[in-house]
Amino acid sequence: MGSTPRKNDSANRLFRAGGAVAALTLGASLLAVPQSFAASSPTPKELLDACSWADLCQFHPQSYQEYTGPRHQVGRTAYNCGSQTNQHRIDWSDTTSSTNSVGVSISVGAKFWNVFEAEVQTTYRHDWTTSHTDTESDTLNIPAGSKGWIERGTSKQQATGWYEIHFGKRYYGHYIWYINNYKSSGYDVDNSSKGYINFKDTRMTSTEFNQHCR
Repeated sequence: MGSTPRKNDSANRLFRAGGAVAALTLGASLLAVPQSFAASSPTPKELLDACSWADLCQFHPQSYQEYTGPRHQVGRTAYNCGSQTNQHRIDWSDTTSSTNSVGVSISVGAKFWNVFEAEVQTTYRHDWTTSHTDTESDTLNIPAGSKGWIERGTSKQQATGWYEIHFGKRYYGHYIWYINNYKSSGYDVDNSSKGYINFKDTRMTSTEFNQHCR
């Protein structure tokens, strides 16, 4: 994924939408910035920051998917040092932040994010949020001599597309730039039930027993 200028820029920058798509396809397939001239092209971060003042900053969504995020532990690990199954309460909080393929921080009010959010909501009818936190308290029945914990897989969504950015004056030598193959993922607000929570337990090792029960 990288930034691509429109080929053959001129002072007359009026163009049709079909031409813009054709230019993107051509640029994505043929244009590569030589290593020695890397400084002559803006980084994706610079282009996304420029969305706030560019003449036009538009996101073109291409695909959307819902999925379950990677398994991870939430809350502490509880240890049952007793001689029978005991209940242990685990309080936990888990935050899912939106991320993107260019590593740029996403925050409320950022122009590039507002553009992305609006286009994806219109195209796929799904709400987006920069950050979502779930907080719960669960009770686990942990067998004697065992430890217990909670695993979670968060319901997530991802949209892919490309940015089109126009400038009133040449920016790094061009009036129009693209960010190709842009991806952003985050919490699936509309389908939170697609995630899961599992209660897990296993026997403590002798080291764990000595650390937590003596």
